[in-house]
Amino acid sequence: MKNRSSDLPEELKLQASPDYIPISISKRPFDAIFQRAESEDTPILAIVTGTKPDFYKQAPLVLEAQKQGVPTFIVNTGQHFDDVLGFGLKEFDLEKYAICNLHIRGNLMEKASELLLKFGLFGRFCSENYKDVSVLPIVHGDTLVAGIATMGWVFGVGQKVAQNEAGLRSMSPKAVKTLRPNSAPSSKEIQTFIDNQLYSDWFIAREEPFPEQIDTWVCSAGTQYFFAPVQLNRENLVREGYPQEDIHVVGNSVVDAINTKRKEKPERSIFDFYPQLEKGEWLRIDIHRRENLTERRFEAIISGVVQLVRKGYKIVFVKMNATANALKSYNLEANLAKLAEENAKNFVVTPLWREYANVVEFLDSGRCWAELTDSGSMQEELLYFPQVLSMTARLSTDRPETVFAAKSNILVPPVNSDWIARTVKLLDSNRSEFLQKKQIYGQPGEVSSKIISVIKKEFESGKGFFPWFHHRIGLWKDSKNIGYL
Repeated sequence: MKNRSSDLPEELKLQASPDYIPISISKRPFDAIFQRAESEDTPILAIVTGTKPDFYKQAPLVLEAQKQGVPTFIVNTGQHFDDVLGFGLKEFDLEKYAICNLHIRGNLMEKASELLLKFGLFGRFCSENYKDVSVLPIVHGDTLVAGIATMGWVFGVGQKVAQNEAGLRSMSPKAVKTLRPNSAPSSKEIQTFIDNQLYSDWFIAREEPFPEQIDTWVCSAGTQYFFAPVQLNRENLVREGYPQEDIHVVGNSVVDAINTKRKEKPERSIFDFYPQLEKGEWLRIDIHRRENLTERRFEAIISGVVQLVRKGYKIVFVKMNATANALKSYNLEANLAKLAEENAKNFVVTPLWREYANVVEFLDSGRCWAELTDSGSMQEELLYFPQVLSMTARLSTDRPETVFAAKSNILVPPVNSDWIARTVKLLDSNRSEFLQKKQIYGQPGEVSSKIISVIKKEFESGKGFFPWFHHRIGLWKDSKNIGYL
């Protein structure tokens, strides 16, 4: 046989990582908080923020920790660093607590790998400089930060974390299997699908959203204290084998954030930005999930929007970065711009709203009758706006309790444009039927208080946050943890 070694390519080398921006640590506040913890013989709570929802859902924990005297600082991943996505740090007055910025950048893979390394390095920096002070990070929800920062801490420091909004597991109504994606649905077919969502069986559907479902599963594996919004989340975690005594059903801290913003005026009213929104009733639409940016789903959603606009519905379409990229990729950008130009009175396209206060303002104004979203957080938030219908453009949801328990949310399957447009029309004509909301996530002022009270009690117990089984079952405690090295 002919020797083919001469046909082999020369060795290829791939650059495994870019030149990372160094971690920034504010030395004086860092030393001050650690020296305080050292003198009080207590751990420190490190509240982790990364994405826009993190800022407003974690902010109430920062304020409550200050109120209860728990030493606290913020680690900000820095991945949302522009004036829109990163504004929450300023809006909720969190900048003075943020003593560490990880400066995470890049695509999904790059952010994940950089975050894993940097968060672990920061943990080791803390333990090397203050050996007798333990730090408990608390991450939020199902973001990339929740999954990867947790891995970085467990692998880098050998201790576990706490998770705010734990146990999010996607489910789908069994009726989703009966959908006919190539056919326009009748009103009866839509109503039957809605009834099945509200009153029939659901099943676990782990695939979506991506990567959020992976993030929340990974996060759970490295979590010591689970703060679950509702009993369903607790049942998910117990079924997976997590210790029941470490799972606390507390509600959702978003209710505290909404309450805060209802008491404050935004820097500038949303109606100053978009005066046309002051007239009539508007359907607000925001679509950005990766699964909804696949070709068939995205084109179904956009075509559904076109149908609704041409039928005279007033629509404000929030174009996020991911949405803009998809419009460009599928050559739909010009079509949407033309639609807005031809229907200026009832179709408004906006970028992502910088202030969370503007979202609260609009939803409270009486000018928004419904929201069509694929956001996980918005499904929770809309529950606390009694006159706004919640519609979710997904085949499954990681907040299924908003559908079958709260009766405040309806899945609108993005399988074709007729399913989108006709479901919106049916829900519009039967609004009162779908506004009988149950507020299942707790009352303002209670949720963050519960979370911090549990953490404070655990700090006082001195149990520590090591991952070892002998700790959990009470055989013995370690004074040092070098097993991870």
